[in-house]
Amino acid sequence: MNPAIISFSIYTLILISIGIWSYKIVEKVPISKYEEEFYAAGRGLGGIIVALIIAGGLASAGTFIAGPGMTYAYGYSWVLINNFQIFINFLLLAPIGIIVGIVARRVNAVTYLDIFSARYKSKFLVILLAILVTIFLLPYMSTQFVGAARVISQMTGLDYLLSLGLGSLVVLVYSVLGGMRGTSLATLVQGIVITAGSIILFMATVKFAGGFQKSTMALMSQNLNLLSPTMGGKFPPLFAFSIAALTSYFVVGMPHAMLGALTYKNTRALKRGIWMGGILVFLWTLPLCMAGAIGRAIKPDLRVPDEIGPWLAMHVMPQSLGGIVLAGIVAGIQTTVAAMAIIITSSIAKNLLKELKGSVSNITAKTVSRITMGICLAIAIALALTQPRLIQWIIFFSIGGLESATFGPILLGLLWKRGNKWSAIASVLWGTVIYALLNTVWKGFLPWRVHPSLISVISACLVYILVTLLTPPPSKEITEIFWGKWRRV
Repeated sequence: MNPAIISFSIYTLILISIGIWSYKIVEKVPISKYEEEFYAAGRGLGGIIVALIIAGGLASAGTFIAGPGMTYAYGYSWVLINNFQIFINFLLLAPIGIIVGIVARRVNAVTYLDIFSARYKSKFLVILLAILVTIFLLPYMSTQFVGAARVISQMTGLDYLLSLGLGSLVVLVYSVLGGMRGTSLATLVQGIVITAGSIILFMATVKFAGGFQKSTMALMSQNLNLLSPTMGGKFPPLFAFSIAALTSYFVVGMPHAMLGALTYKNTRALKRGIWMGGILVFLWTLPLCMAGAIGRAIKPDLRVPDEIGPWLAMHVMPQSLGGIVLAGIVAGIQTTVAAMAIIITSSIAKNLLKELKGSVSNITAKTVSRITMGICLAIAIALALTQPRLIQWIIFFSIGGLESATFGPILLGLLWKRGNKWSAIASVLWGTVIYALLNTVWKGFLPWRVHPSLISVISACLVYILVTLLTPPPSKEITEIFWGKWRRV
């Protein structure tokens, strides 16, 4: 049997075992504690796991598949653009991570939307956000399955549909059965594998290409713009800045980024998550992006750019090592899928159901959670059947939509006492509508090719501020919970 298939099979069996073991742990938890266990892993995760959850959740197929694919297609310009995401852990956890963790314990929040519910006390806002989170995360999840399927197809020789089914099975097992507990344990294994895999792939690619000088000369002979920081003007500086904002500055509004802030054990774990996450994202992003650019010098005629990472893993190193690298790539993708599945499930099965139906029994919540997660994963898998050529643009669309709706209410709402439900609702509606218009009928009005999220997020924040100043302040109860003195937690 192919050594790559053997190593990948061992990795897959380990993750399935984690899912079954986590399921047994979750089933032993008292039903009254089920939601905290399933969605937040009992709020007892250490710094390493927190770092991996946040880094793995945000550094998705966009890093492991689309990153090398974009650098293969556009050269070193995209190496520059994509590496802005290295700072996501710092930008997310430093400004609001501690606040979210403390407040989550004060109001017993175990999901992303629980924070909005506690801060704004608005049923309409929670329902609106639950719908938007689902709409934007489902296509984002589908791109992860596309990436995983392409990796498995390259490694095993199976067709796309069978590869899609195999890659999906593992996530279904450990996320549906084990919830956040299974996801966190799987993330630890996946983090180790993807870190080693990224470094090995980069070193093997450079060696196979004959070094940096030789690969650079080969790229120059193909297209001099591949060496340009702007791709010969294709990506002007303001476009690069808008992507930097999209993938780093605005990630505070990303729902699956909040998982680490909701699950860390203590402040010490949070601080470790900040600096360790930065290191991990660096070790994943830069080597893989460089490998994609250098890979074009080795294989200039690849039909689908997103396949360059898997192709390199199977051609520039021994197959046994290639299997480890590809297992790592699939691992990083599966981490993101699991995090998104947790977010969508909690938004629908907990927050939306609670707002629409009122009180729900713990047993009903448990059943609905697993059914909802299975349905959402099935929809994402179905969307993956479209097989897009470059998944990065779909990822950017989904990220931009989420950030347009949530960045203002989450950041300003946690840092400004004056913010209220009216400003949050106005900001969500404005950001979403403007983002939709800029992606459709107003597409031609975007200056310097900036990403639509830059305009929609900034304008949504301005709307939040304006409406806040024109409406009454929030209740004393809310300000006391978020900014008042409290017993030590």
